[in-house]
Order: sequence, then structure tokens, then C-alpha cells
Amino acid sequence: MQSLQEPLPSLTTVSRVAIVGGGFTGATISRLLALSGLFEPEEIVVFEPRSRLGAGVAYDTNDPSLRLNVAAHRMRAIPGDPHRFARWFCETGRSGRDPEAGTEGAIYARRGDFAHFMDNEMRPLLENGRILHVCERVERIRRQNGRWRIEGNAGTILHTDIVVVATGHPPPRTPAQITSALQFHPRFVSNPSTPGAFQKIQQMDNIWIIGAGLTALDVLATLRARGHSGEITLLSRSGLLPRPQATGSLTLDGDLLKRFPKTALCLLQQVRSAITDVTEKRLPWQIVFDALRHQGQAIWQALPPEEQRCFLRHLRRWFEIHRFRMPPQIKELVARETAAGRLHVRAGRIVSAACDSQDILVDVATAPHGNIKKDRVQWLILATGPDHENVIGSQACLLDLERVALITKDPHGLGIKCDRENRAVAWDGTPVEDLFIAGPLARGTFGELTSVPEIVDQAERIVERMRRIHFTGTRRTPIRSTPSN
Repeated sequence: MQSLQEPLPSLTTVSRVAIVGGGFTGATISRLLALSGLFEPEEIVVFEPRSRLGAGVAYDTNDPSLRLNVAAHRMRAIPGDPHRFARWFCETGRSGRDPEAGTEGAIYARRGDFAHFMDNEMRPLLENGRILHVCERVERIRRQNGRWRIEGNAGTILHTDIVVVATGHPPPRTPAQITSALQFHPRFVSNPSTPGAFQKIQQMDNIWIIGAGLTALDVLATLRARGHSGEITLLSRSGLLPRPQATGSLTLDGDLLKRFPKTALCLLQQVRSAITDVTEKRLPWQIVFDALRHQGQAIWQALPPEEQRCFLRHLRRWFEIHRFRMPPQIKELVARETAAGRLHVRAGRIVSAACDSQDILVDVATAPHGNIKKDRVQWLILATGPDHENVIGSQACLLDLERVALITKDPHGLGIKCDRENRAVAWDGTPVEDLFIAGPLARGTFGELTSVPEIVDQAERIVERMRRIHFTGTRRTPIRSTPSN
């Protein structure tokens, strides 16, 4: 097997399917394709610059403070075996080496452990050649003689019949108010997932984090684990933190909604009514949102486009803080730091920024009245989450596809436009039969498409769609050669 630690040598090859991105989404699709029997060895190629498949940005970490936001038994990563990860976590002895994982009646494993689990699932298929991992970043995707031509950054050229875009979450976007002032400032961290981003932060430095969602809480946990003990302020427009997970693993029986609402207001009213019902029975409100996720895609698709926009404009933040909740370990950290006076949460937005020889000066419009307050901080960290609206502009290979009108941004700014068969929708509104959009990039069409179970369901639908695609031509044998210019 080609070593996964090094890029493949420059080659020109052909395949049936190329998957751009080898995080959880891309790895899951490639695994299901490899097990489907549809393809011969080396006909499934995954482009992923990381050394392992299945980790991506979300799980590719050795930071022990970063944990899964849901309990291990809910990480239904393997179709037909929903408890496989939880069982693996215990059988491999990792639960014994991580005594803090078990809390409040459930196990919240480290994200790095989930990456190891996915690597364990993928490795046999890599070793027997059912999947070929090209350890490169894709630079170009274009049509050539009725097929797709893909170029990697280390020289690999691939000709393929089908392309699956599974590049996952784009980097965050720096607010325009501070881009020009702080773009190259050494104490402004524009992407906290960059290796070494916090290396120069001193123990007592005063830090502001822009954002108050799960990404911001990850930064908080990492900083504290590294020994930082200075004051940290979380600044977001709403000042709302993610809600905590419920104790135990209770669930609702059956569907939450019997009839799908046609307006965002009606959806809000039905959810509130359901929460009232369960809390009157002394059950945790969280089970309503756990049940809601199972119908999430159908509910989203039942809303007319104007009501989808209304939901995003007025209810999105409230939905997110209840749907994407913090694990118990983070809840305890937030409570401890708040009680000690080291953590502050503020509602507002930065309207301007400047820098002097040492610190960063910010003008903040505080919510709800917009009064301007001036502050001085030593570090500013951007943790607002991925910039899905600019996902096409963030990657050269996607710009290639947009320039030839084969993909377009979805109208809600959540990713790339696709139809309900997961096919990319061209500028003229027609689906591109051999170009699929997978994972969070397809949220504009499906709504609920961020967590592991929903991604697995989508992967199964994409594989089933490929079963129905008519393949023409004869089986091709990969041919190695020097890349053409």
C-alpha cells in the first residue's frame, strides 16, 4: 500500500469516482462505495491532504480538552451498527485511559479518539486497494473530453467519471470592520484551527474571542488546558451560549411533528408547545430537539423559500444554541470560570479596531442599544465558525467549477446549491448528473446536515444514486506517468 504519510508520486490515472475531501463525509462515502461492490480496486480515489481519512478539521486534533459535543452512543457513524464507536471506545481500553469521559450517565469521548476510530475503519480498505488515498489538496477541477480532470497540488492528475465535492467547512471570515486594521497583527488570530495559533499567548494575557458558539468554547477549553489563566471575554451579537446536554439518554417515541409547518412562526409555536408538554412531565427539554433533528430535513424542505429565509433571519441563532449543545465537561468549565470572574460573555459587535505597539484597541457597539464602548485587549481570536457563504471563493477548485457555470452558491448562503438527489445545480438550473455535493455544503437544500448521523444518511443516498448511473466504456487500468502541464 502507498504510504499515507507521504503524497503519492506525480501520476496521471483514471478512476470511476473521485472524492474531493477526506474528512468524515468523504471517508464515509468512499467506504460505502468500496463495500458496495460497484467498483474495482483503485477506482475510488479520495483527495485529502491530511495523512488520515475520516478526521477532517473537526476531529484531527491531539488536544485532550476537545471532546465530542454528543455522547458516544449517538455517534452513529457506521450504517447497520449504530453503537460501533461506543463499543470500540470501551473495547480498545480508551475509556479506561480517559476517566473524565464518563459523566452524567453518558460517555463524551475526545475528538481525537473518534479520528482514530475512523482511521481504524478505513485502513483495511486502503490496504487492499479498494480505496486510493491521494494525500494532496485539489487545485483544479474541469471538464475534459466528457470526463473530469482533477489536479492535485503535488502534481497528481486524475481523469474520472464522477466527482463528489466533500470539502467540508470553509475557514471563518474576518469581519470587514477589522480586516484592514488587524489582518497582519501578530496578536490577531483569524483561524484558531491553524497549528500553533496560540503558541505565543502568555499565561495572564487578556483575550477576547469573537463568537460565543461551540467553536469559541473549544478555544476557551484549549487555552485553559494550555495553562492560560487570564481573563477571557466572549463577544457575539446575541451574547447567547450553547445550552448544555441533558443528563442521561432519554428519547421521545415516534415523530415529534405529525404535520409539517408551512411558516417559521408555526414551527416555533409547535416546538414551544412540545417543550411545554415534556417539561410538564418532568422530562428534559433537550429531547424535543433530539427528536426534531430526525425530521429536520423534511421540515426544512416543507418550508417555502421565503419562510426558510425568515427562519434564518429570526430563529437561526436560537435554534443553534438549543440544537448544538455543549458537553458536560464544557458546561462545568464555563460555570467554574464564570464563578471565578475569569470568563465574561458580552452581547455586541466590533465596529472598528486599531492597534498600538502592544495591544489591540476596539470600539464595541453593545447590545441592545448600540452604545459605543472602547476597550483594550492583548489578543483577539476569531471563532465565529465557518464562512459557508464564501465557500466557493475559499477554494480554487470550486472557483473553476463556478467559472464554467457548473456550480453556484445556494440562495441562502449556506453552501453550494444542489437538488434533492445531491447533484450540483448549474447556473441554468439543471442538475449536473456526475457532480455531487456532500456534507455541510448541501445544507441549503437539506437544512439539518451537520452531524454524523445525518451525513451518514446522505452518504447512503449518494451511493444509491450512483448505483443508478449508467457507466459507459470499458474498465480502465490506472497508468502512471509524469503529469502534463
